[in-house]
Parts: sequence; structure tokens; C-alpha cells
Amino acid sequence: MTASGDAAIILPARRASSRLPEKLLLAESGKPLLAHTLERCLELRGDCRVIAAVDCEELAEVARASGAEVVLTDPDLASGSDRVWAAAQAHEELRFLVNVQGDEPEIDTQAVRRVLDALRNGAEVVTLAAPLPEGALDDPAAVKLVRDGLGDALYFSRAPIPYARRSAVPGAEPLLHVGVYGYTRAALASFAAARPTPLEQCESLEQLRFLERGVPVRVLDCAHSFPGIDTREDYDAFLRRVVPPSSVSDP
Repeated sequence: MTASGDAAIILPARRASSRLPEKLLLAESGKPLLAHTLERCLELRGDCRVIAAVDCEELAEVARASGAEVVLTDPDLASGSDRVWAAAQAHEELRFLVNVQGDEPEIDTQAVRRVLDALRNGAEVVTLAAPLPEGALDDPAAVKLVRDGLGDALYFSRAPIPYARRSAVPGAEPLLHVGVYGYTRAALASFAAARPTPLEQCESLEQLRFLERGVPVRVLDCAHSFPGIDTREDYDAFLRRVVPPSSVSDP
């Protein structure tokens, strides 16, 4: 087996979406949103495989047309991590798994490569963090994290952390969690087999299940977050960034 055959980027992708219906099939840019994300990930196909874990044939067709492998998964799976694990079970040869959401068409492929490298160098679970944008500290949609001196996560929260009792302390600033995950096969199997943990349920953050069960989560820096597509406004902003203005001919 080649070095790339033991690792995969797996994109969990489901058709249903509450805030932007069927967003992964939106194609106003000239191709479906899922295809944009897959094409970025396929830039790394020399390092790993790219597998779309989808819940319908329409998304499967998009993935195949993009050049990715496809695994059809149960539409009723609880989370993206569960969908990644379902895809991994169809490929027992995979030892290293990177979870990239299908709605992140501008993902930083070099950051994804660093996640994969960290797994191959011994980390069990890996994720990314960026500087916290101004005004995001009190935003519950912006997940904050703090880490220890070895680079592993201490905690993730939707609340402002840490509490600065007197004044800010250099080195204690929170970071913005960027939701790309890397796992060894064993770490993800253990996660999928475990019940949701109390803090995970309290914060509605599944990554806390690892910490509550004593599994270290390595946190790698990236220069900035990459915008996911959750709303119509997000998609319109994406279109403005990627679709050149139409040329208008003079009469």
C-alpha cells in the first residue's frame, strides 16, 4: 500500500440544511458548492485519498464528477463525525482520517496537510485554531479554545474564556476554533462508540467528548479561519469572491 492509501480526507455531506436549504447543491457559481470544496481537497490527492460521505445520490453524483471517492451513508446519522466514521468503516485500510465539512469551499489545503502530518507523527486527534477576530469573544457562534504549554487543548467553549480577573495576560488569550479535525482510526472508533459526555451536551460541542474522556487534542495554528457557508448571505459573499463580474459590452 502506498503512503497515501492509509489516509483520507473525508467530507461529511448531507442534503438537508435548515438555514440554507440544499446548500451543497447550489450551483450559481457554475458548479455545486460541494464540488468547490472537493476540488480544493483533491489538490492533496498525492498525500491522501478524498472521500465524500454523502446521504443521497444527487450529492454522490457531484462527488464522482469531481473525481472523489464516494460512500453513501445513513441520512439519520447524528453528526459529521459519525458520518466520517461510517465512511471509514467501509475502508478498513484507512489509519488516518481528516474531517473537512462539505460547505467550506475556501479551505486552506496547506493547513489540512499539516493536520495530516501531525497524525502521521503520533498525534491522536488534531484540530486548528486561528486568532480570535475582534468582537468574537462574546459571540456564542464563535467557538473559543485555550491550550496548554504543549499545544494541546485545555477547553473549548461558546462562552468567553479565559476570564481575565484583572487584566489581559500575554499568552492567555483565547483562540478561535477552526472546525477541521484529524483522527487516528482508533481515536475516532472510540469516540463513535462512546456516549455523549456532560460538557459536550452542555456546550453542544462534540470535540469536548475527547477531552472529557482523557484523549489529548493537538491544536495547530493557522493564520485565519476560512468561511463556511451557513446562510444565504454567506453564499452570496462567496459568489462575490469567486465569480468575476460579468463583462458588459457597450452598445
